[in-house]
Amino acid sequence: MTADPNDPAAQPCDYRTLLPDDASAYDKGVVECGLTAEEQDWLRQQRREWELRVVGRRCSAEEQVNGHSIDVVPARWAQFDGWPPFGTAASSPLSLSRGAVTDVARQCRERGLWLPLLVTSFAWGWGSRGFGPTRLRWVLNGKGGLPGLPTSEIQERLAAAVNALDQRGAGAAYQLLLDAGRISGFGPAFFTKFLYFASRTDSVQCPALILDARLARQMRGFWQRRADEPYAVNGRSARWLWQGPRWSARRYQIYRAFICRSAAQLSVSGERWTAELVELLLFRAPG
Repeated sequence: MTADPNDPAAQPCDYRTLLPDDASAYDKGVVECGLTAEEQDWLRQQRREWELRVVGRRCSAEEQVNGHSIDVVPARWAQFDGWPPFGTAASSPLSLSRGAVTDVARQCRERGLWLPLLVTSFAWGWGSRGFGPTRLRWVLNGKGGLPGLPTSEIQERLAAAVNALDQRGAGAAYQLLLDAGRISGFGPAFFTKFLYFASRTDSVQCPALILDARLARQMRGFWQRRADEPYAVNGRSARWLWQGPRWSARRYQIYRAFICRSAAQLSVSGERWTAELVELLLFRAPG
């Protein structure tokens, strides 16, 4: 897929619109200074290796992200209402791409019903690991004798989160699902996947981005490597700042600001980079 240069989503996101006004000097310093030359070279190498391994040729940022696939076993998820009908009964693995999950999100937006995206993004996030369906049952049905929310209430809370995403941005949607619109068992590692795919159905410059434990470890590494900088003096430790699993909405915005800043830096050379491509490469990279 080639980006339309007239599409607002094709324009680089200004990280300064995401960075909280009350961000600490440490956080501001890391975000504003951005990637070092060595880190930029490392990410470019990660992109080349991913292209060769998965696509076999140079490709656009959009094509690379859309093609990122996770193996799932459809039969393990067919028990859930809302699981889309792509071979739901198959017991052999299905390669589920970001592009395919985004198609589900588009269908949800057309219908105004978001439960199928919760189920599909959850399955994509868990892949073939065995515990995934159990965790989703806890979200939808409750755990340990405590009942879950009625399905209608879950639908309403998901719709409210998407409305917040559309009207006020990813930070507001994150805050809602973290607090007032919370769905038990549905924490940031998975509700940011839901928000990410929902944001891909609309033309936005600053999409919601996935934040989970693996990406938080990558952020901790960036912050630790800058711990001796003047702006980091008296700042909290990088380990504490990126401790999960319930990162604050403020921390989520700082994360998004850093990723968008990184994408803009990498694009200066003339090769197009997007925030979601940076997120993908950091997620896939060792560390």
